[in-house]
Amino acid sequence: MGGQRRILIVGAGVAGPVLAVFLKRAGIECHIFEALPGISDSGGALGIAANGMAVLANAGVAELLRDVSVCSGELRFENESGGVLAVAPAVDGRRYGQTGISITRAALHRTLVEYAERQGIAVQYGKRLAGIEDRPDRPIVAVFADGSSAEGDVIVGADGIRSQVRQAVMPDAAGPAYTGMMTLSGFSPCLEQGVVARSPQPMHFVFGQKAFFGYFNTVTPEGPRTVWWSTFAAPLSAKNELKQASTAELRKRLMELHCDWAAPVPNLIGDAPELLGIAIHDVPSLPRWSAGRTILIGDAAHAVAPHSGQGASMALEDAQMLAFLLRDGFENPGEVFRKFEQLRRPRTDKVIAMGRRNAQRKEAIPRAAYWIQQQVLRVVIPLAFGRAQDRLLRYRVEDQLQQPR
Repeated sequence: MGGQRRILIVGAGVAGPVLAVFLKRAGIECHIFEALPGISDSGGALGIAANGMAVLANAGVAELLRDVSVCSGELRFENESGGVLAVAPAVDGRRYGQTGISITRAALHRTLVEYAERQGIAVQYGKRLAGIEDRPDRPIVAVFADGSSAEGDVIVGADGIRSQVRQAVMPDAAGPAYTGMMTLSGFSPCLEQGVVARSPQPMHFVFGQKAFFGYFNTVTPEGPRTVWWSTFAAPLSAKNELKQASTAELRKRLMELHCDWAAPVPNLIGDAPELLGIAIHDVPSLPRWSAGRTILIGDAAHAVAPHSGQGASMALEDAQMLAFLLRDGFENPGEVFRKFEQLRRPRTDKVIAMGRRNAQRKEAIPRAAYWIQQQVLRVVIPLAFGRAQDRLLRYRVEDQLQQPR
């Protein structure tokens, strides 16, 4: 690899720009290649937990993101009749060093990419990966569908659950598999007055017998909005139909599930001008996350279902961990990749398992089972939720790297 230190990052979503910022700080040249023609303004919203915000603070971008988001407030667990099952208080920023945020995907991506570009990191759009050439004693080459190519020392696949990098270097690996769950979401007029950036906003989790519904207030360039999502079981045939359905048809489907639920659920569904449908996919555990001089991070390596609330944070932790390991061991990428997977896989496996358990609470169940589920939530949330959150939120990449191995 000689004196050259050049990394090609495929994907400008969450992990890619943050990885590039850390690498740039370590004196490693990096270039980002994104398949989309530009920064996407589409998508719903998500939460970034305190552990993910700690990474963003280390990267120097946390406060910029707080300017275009709201703080994560208390978590309210409810039933479809409007009854409150349990309330988990907002995360204590003094305990974890950070508070979480709730942010639109468009604001998250734009802020991260523009911040990386201001650090002098090149981002090229319209670069869909077509293949990778990894030959001994030569630079590794990323070949793009437009006929162009780029040379480097290492390629990082940060291109999400449908990773083209994974397909290029692990063509026999299992691809994304439909989980049988569908999510429809939308932005509606804000339920509350005075919602501004950095204000604490509660998140509502509403458990029904046939579906799950969540909502919270956030900020957008058009003003404050209430973002919501409905998650429900849908067989493969129904999934394909929903992908082709119009907004009116999707709204009708949602009303069939939620019309008799307590306010504000039906109102939110009716007031959203547009609806976004997402079929939830999972990637079976990969036997390895790297091949040659190519490594996968984030959803490309370990797709974390949205039910965990940790997908973005896991990708951010990956970015910081890989950057620190490459900074200290760039001349031996194989050893860096081995160490990265050894350090990261146990944690991501636990989060994936947690997400799958949470998904089971959102499936349609018999009435008797629904009653039992409510009683369990009443007991478990006050007793165990805080401890579970503590294990997730107190983790820091730099602390793990300092532990003897």
